Amino acid sequence: MTCRTYGDVTICGPSATKEIHREHVGVRWCFQCRQRVEFLYTVTADVEPSYYGPNPSIKCEPRGHRDGDVGFGGAREWSE
Repeated sequence: MTCRTYGDVTICGPSATKEIHREHVGVRWCFQCRQRVEFLYTVTADVEPSYYGPNPSIKCEPRGHRDGDVGFGGAREWSE
């Protein structure tokens, strides 16, 4: 996590991340692109030591819409 101090106020934000895994999961309908496109399963992690673990996501390859295959009002839940 990156923190900056401005006078008496410290603001912390996300640190830089890097992709540690990428895998093609096939062609699916992207509700944001409105077409069938290739999707990727990616896992990113913080570059610096962090409290937070790796962050998995499924994105459409052309535009990177995160969870674009879930649909409106839906949510993806990840299990350990």
